[in-house]
Amino acid sequence: MKTKIFIALMLASGVFITSFVSAQSFTSIQYTVGIPGGGLKNHVGKVSWRGATIEYQKEVAPSVTVGVNFAWSTFYERKDYASYTRDNATISGIQYCYDNLFPMLVNAHYTIGTGSVLPYVGLGVGTMYDLRNTDMGIWTVEEKNWHFLVTPEAGLIFDISPGTSIKLNAKYDYAFKIKKADAFGNLNINFGFVFNSW
Repeated sequence: MKTKIFIALMLASGVFITSFVSAQSFTSIQYTVGIPGGGLKNHVGKVSWRGATIEYQKEVAPSVTVGVNFAWSTFYERKDYASYTRDNATISGIQYCYDNLFPMLVNAHYTIGTGSVLPYVGLGVGTMYDLRNTDMGIWTVEEKNWHFLVTPEAGLIFDISPGTSIKLNAKYDYAFKIKKADAFGNLNINFGFVFNSW
């Protein structure tokens, strides 16, 4: 199932990148700050300051762009010495908890109005790979899961030159429940540069 999702996303990426050759394209590189929520917060409750996003989009109609978005965030928290129960086992010690999240999306944005500052809203659909580790002493519990992902987004684009803009946005990644893992969400605050080309 996860292989089929990955192949479908790669094919969709190719379609978006090669389609609409005459339209304006936008490539953005963004720094990402992640705020955990839901089931993710139960594992790692601290804000992630280690994240990055890259995005490519094409204009398909006035004020409408479609594209692909790839991101990575690392969440980490050290938990104090205590007794932790997992399934039928209880272990005492200091826990080091990690979550590496890799969302991969096909998305669309709609810009509102005209001018040097453009508000926009967007929606992305895709998958998220969650690599989750819990270290305690010499033991490591590792979980690898693929989730179906929906990501609403809102932000601002500030033009600073004919070919360059600054993007500031907030996105909420909602990873759906699967057989082996619960649903969870995280809020991402992104800041970066957009490079325009024809």
